[in-house]
Amino acid sequence: MGDKGYIGNDMLTPKKKPAHRDLLDWEKEFNKEVNKIRYVIEQTIANFKTWRILHADYRRPVNTFPQTISTVIALHFYKLAAE
Repeated sequence: MGDKGYIGNDMLTPKKKPAHRDLLDWEKEFNKEVNKIRYVIEQTIANFKTWRILHADYRRPVNTFPQTISTVIALHFYKLAAE
């Protein structure tokens, strides 16, 4: 999933307005739904960037990093879903 800069790269992106007409109602609705999903993703990434713990070296054994980061991401999305 990406923004309009990724059109044509086999990604889910909003519809671009054609030069010869305005967007149709279904295209506007599609863009709204895509952007709702993208908003949550962008906010989550911004939130992760503010965590001070991520500004330091990883303090656990390196081979545990994939499982740790997956767990943190899952817990964060679980928290968002519960709000």
